[in-house]
Amino acid sequence: MTELANLKAFNVEEADLTLWTFKGTIPAVNGHWIETTDDLDQELKRVFLSQLQGFSEEQDYSLLAQNNEESVLTLPSDETDVHVIAEAIGQVTNGRKTRSVKTLRNAKFYVVRFVRNGQVVFAARRTDPSWRTKAATSVLTAIYKDRELDLAEDDGFKIHRTFDFFCINGELLVSDKRNFETILNYRAAHENDFAEMQAETEFAEVFSDLAPLSEFVGTNRLQLRRMSAIRSKSFYKDAAFMSNLRLRFAEYELNIVFDADGKIVPTPETCRDILTALLDHRLRSGFSGNTYDVPDAVQV
Repeated sequence: MTELANLKAFNVEEADLTLWTFKGTIPAVNGHWIETTDDLDQELKRVFLSQLQGFSEEQDYSLLAQNNEESVLTLPSDETDVHVIAEAIGQVTNGRKTRSVKTLRNAKFYVVRFVRNGQVVFAARRTDPSWRTKAATSVLTAIYKDRELDLAEDDGFKIHRTFDFFCINGELLVSDKRNFETILNYRAAHENDFAEMQAETEFAEVFSDLAPLSEFVGTNRLQLRRMSAIRSKSFYKDAAFMSNLRLRFAEYELNIVFDADGKIVPTPETCRDILTALLDHRLRSGFSGNTYDVPDAVQV
């Protein structure tokens, strides 16, 4: 069975449930569990089941992969820092119990932990401004009273009707990639990755000057992901690839400039095509002869 099939087969209706809220940034997060009413528990289970019913496909997670409303991206949990969350939600102690509404305010994300016959499944959701807006149709409203979180008709804390990712059997199933990467602080990891990449001799020697490229990438989330993907693919280390790029960039209508030594000369106008080339994302159809830019490429 696939992990999506395993997740759908999990008996969530009979599972015990614990709701956690987290502040801070992975890996330094601070989590607290909160007592919830039966009504809220049942609604959270309905949210879980309803969302799973809409998933029919899964594909491998990659830095540039994108899913749709009917698919999830999958990856092993040990490739991330999600163990920080998993370890925290396993400690349902009095010291971690929510005792004040202040603990709930400004939470960065929340996690629902389900346990059935020793099997643990959890689902996480990033909080955002709509979590606290009034009368939003995409959220449930919960109010903290008598040290319990309950459904409410008025303003309170908003629980979305979808989760951003799920964890089962050491595998992650991602439904909202952007929120997933925000919760697990991927941006900081990509920034570190790009800094290390610029210090690599093999990468730096491809260019006449790295400054324009560094300025182009900046702290942009998408461009940082693309640079991490470029580092992972490492085509810039492949002499044959780079030779072909120098010979055929014009044929593929890439706006790239090379100096007399064959080094790439980055400019604000050429950086986008430079990244496309180093990702190997300028492809030509063998059937139509058309040339395309693709958001991701999976070799077959």
